[in-house]
Amino acid sequence: MSKNQGKLILVTDDDPIVAEIIVKMLKKIGFRTLEASNGADCIATARKNKPDLLFLDILMEPMDGWEVASAMKNDGDLKDIPIIMVTGKELTLEDIMNRAYLIENYIKKSSVTMDVLRQSIEDVLAAKTQGERILGMAGKSGVQKEMLNELKDRYMRKFNQYRNIKKLFNLYSQLYGENNVEQKTVLLSCLKKGLEQQAEDLAKIEKMLMPPESGKGRKKKGTA
Repeated sequence: MSKNQGKLILVTDDDPIVAEIIVKMLKKIGFRTLEASNGADCIATARKNKPDLLFLDILMEPMDGWEVASAMKNDGDLKDIPIIMVTGKELTLEDIMNRAYLIENYIKKSSVTMDVLRQSIEDVLAAKTQGERILGMAGKSGVQKEMLNELKDRYMRKFNQYRNIKKLFNLYSQLYGENNVEQKTVLLSCLKKGLEQQAEDLAKIEKMLMPPESGKGRKKKGTA
C-alpha cells in the first residue's frame, strides 16, 4: 500500500457525474474522499475537514475554480492545502503566467485515469513534505544547530524555486502539446536548464546539511 493511501481528498465539481467518477477512482486507489458541488461549499468543507489535497474544477458558478483557489490561498487556515485542477477547460498562457502559483498541477478531464490520478497525487504530496523531511533528517543526524538554522531558510527558498520551475515546465508542456514546436522547444529548454541548475544547487545545500561520513574504512590522510 502506498504511504499516501488513506489521505483525504476533496473533489469539487458542479457536475455530479464527473465528481462521482473521480471519487470512485480515488476510492479504488485507497484514498478517502469528500465532495463539494460549488465554490462556497468547497471552502466550507475544506475549512471543516482540512483535506490533504483538493481536486478543483474551473468552470463553476457563481465562483469559478480560480476564484476558489485564490480565496483559499489568501486564507491562513486553507493556504497550505495543495490544489490540482481537474477540468475540461483548456489551460491558457495567461493561466500559467498569472495563476500557476495557485495550483500544483492541472489534469484535463479527458485524460483522467486511475494511474494519472495516482501519479499526480503522489507527486504533489511528496513535494509537500520533501523539504521538511530533508531538514528533519539533518536535525536528527547531528548537524550543528547553528548550521541548520543558517541553511534551512536558504534550502527552503531554493526548494520552492525548484518546485515552481518544475510545475511551470509541466504546465507549459501540456499547453503547447504538439503545436508551436519551435516556441515550445525554446521555452522548455530554458526551463529545463533552470530546473537542472536549481537541482544542482539543492544537492549542494543538502550535502552541507548532512553530517560527514564516518571515518570507518576511509584512507588516512597522507597514505597511498
